Amino acid sequence: MMTYSPALVLLFVWALLWLLMDVRFRELTRAQKWLTPLLILLLAVFNHMLRLQIGAAALWKIIPLTMHLPFFLIFLYLTKCGVIKMTFMILSALIFTAPTVIVSGLLRQFLSGGSWAMLLSNLITYAVTLLLAQFIFRRGFNYLLKYGDNRLFLLFSIVPLLYYIYVFAAQNIDLSSFTSVSGYIVRYLPTMEVFVFYFLLLHSYKTLSEKREIEALQAVLTQELDAAEEQLTLLGAAQTQTAIYQHNMRHHLNAVEGFLSVGNPEQARDYIQKVHSDVEAITPKRFCENEIVNLLCSSFSGKAERMGVRLKAEVKLPQELSVSDTELCSLLSNGMENALHAVAVPEEPLKWVELYCGIRFNKLLIEIKNPCSGQITMRDGLPVSGREGHGYGCRSIRTIAEQHQGLCSFELKNGVFTLRVMLPLEDQ
Repeated sequence: MMTYSPALVLLFVWALLWLLMDVRFRELTRAQKWLTPLLILLLAVFNHMLRLQIGAAALWKIIPLTMHLPFFLIFLYLTKCGVIKMTFMILSALIFTAPTVIVSGLLRQFLSGGSWAMLLSNLITYAVTLLLAQFIFRRGFNYLLKYGDNRLFLLFSIVPLLYYIYVFAAQNIDLSSFTSVSGYIVRYLPTMEVFVFYFLLLHSYKTLSEKREIEALQAVLTQELDAAEEQLTLLGAAQTQTAIYQHNMRHHLNAVEGFLSVGNPEQARDYIQKVHSDVEAITPKRFCENEIVNLLCSSFSGKAERMGVRLKAEVKLPQELSVSDTELCSLLSNGMENALHAVAVPEEPLKWVELYCGIRFNKLLIEIKNPCSGQITMRDGLPVSGREGHGYGCRSIRTIAEQHQGLCSFELKNGVFTLRVMLPLEDQ
């Protein structure tokens, strides 16, 4: 143990995992909020006392049982991320302690008996490492934990696992004589290589994340453009029909006057009602005050009509919402596209879709229903699509809900598939 105290190591690893795994104190349960710090403190005291009793060399041999396993269980309890991901994170935490071990080793080599210098160097290197973790590695680890599957983590765990084996295999080798340049390379090159691996891995995932965000934004903007074009088409047709009706209004009035002059008020009333229904038919329907939602509803209303699908929409949203237009567009577009596709299949005898959007108790509520006569395969709470290039819509809906600390559910019951989304709103 080339550090000042195992208690410092434990506190550092606790802070490191807290950052890299994006653990948020306010989201912990009441029991977790007081139990976790207590366990960490007891674990730190236990390892410090054990080191005093059996020595650093003996403690180093049993460190997987006294440090690694307890931390594995504590953070598995906190994050519920799964055994494979937690194993990867514990192995990664060991690697992030390497800079402090290296600095401590160099100090022991050049300074004799400098315990205060050792403590100061530990505190500085731990602080610098945590800053690097916060500003360089944190976002990549968060994205990796959120979107990486277990198979991917098994592959990525190979490198930190090999380093773990290297560290324990080298503990009985006396490296104090390796003082030349080549000796330092032999001692510290594996650590440098592993850090380069982590940097490249997380940088690649960060790039992938940005690419996916751009693609999602592009898809949303495309959907908005299509909806706007369809709305403009409807408005153009309505304007043309309105001009025709304005031009023919004199003839309509003459016809009404003719019916009244010959004593046929019933025919005049029927004629007026027919003209009124024709005008209503060409007048674009306004679903709500929110412009983007109104555009989308108009677009999907036209699409449903062309598909022969009966769309019932109850939309009550104000112009301003704390949810962004792109997120609203993504939620409604993905949900409605899936619903219309579900009722478009030839074997589906019922062709209807119901949409509800509204605000209750300062929460945005979206509910989309459609009949579904077949079976739906669910995986991790999401319906699985067999179509190539599809299946990302439901993931996008869940991601938006999670980002707003909201909820979403996908349910098939009594032949009706229901999507529900709840997003907390800022003060409306």
